[in-house]
Amino acid sequence: MIKEILLLSDPVLSPDLKAVLMHANSDLVVTCIFKRDELIKRCSGPLRQTRIVSFGSEVIVPAEILSRLDCGAYNFHPGPPTYPGRFPSSFFINDGRTRFGSTVHEMAAKVDAGAICVVDWFDVPGDIDCVSLNTLSFGSLFALFQKRAAHLAQNAEPLRRSDETWSGRTTTQQDFNALCRLALDISTEDFQRRYRAVGEGPDHALEFTVHGHRFRLDNQYESPDILIGGKKRN
Repeated sequence: MIKEILLLSDPVLSPDLKAVLMHANSDLVVTCIFKRDELIKRCSGPLRQTRIVSFGSEVIVPAEILSRLDCGAYNFHPGPPTYPGRFPSSFFINDGRTRFGSTVHEMAAKVDAGAICVVDWFDVPGDIDCVSLNTLSFGSLFALFQKRAAHLAQNAEPLRRSDETWSGRTTTQQDFNALCRLALDISTEDFQRRYRAVGEGPDHALEFTVHGHRFRLDNQYESPDILIGGKKRN
């Protein structure tokens, strides 16, 4: 039996995710957590009949907490097993590939390394940008969440594992920062691909350095709203 799910996600997405879980089990306690210190505080006590579910969250769950959960922990990763780590859509676009996906996996001490439960693979256009790909990825990931909500909310047994395995390098924030840095002699083709990969956002932008001075592009985009899982963040 499961009594509580600690739901790690973005504040924009959490209400809809919580509603899906509560619909599956109206007696379930769903505690929404957005920051690591909130998780540490909540997990300072007993974790009996408790499960962690992370949906695109940046919070990394300490191994000590994972070891004390008797109902396990699962991550809904917005990328395929070939792109573990941060910003999978950006690195995928920059690599020029056309088959993406979303992944549900068990949490482990190492990020995006736990046993994989399911992958939803799908083809994308070769000229897709990161906003469009993130929107497609969210739709895929949310569908996986809906299909497994009843098990997660009602059943203390683990999700069934698949034969899929992780591959590729686990990307970090530092890798993404490097992706944002442009060489002054970048070709038109490479710039357009990099721009599609990075896209718009308040916390990152393409940049270049001249004579020791760093410049960030003042992006002017027709729709400046930032999308979180296909939703606008105001």
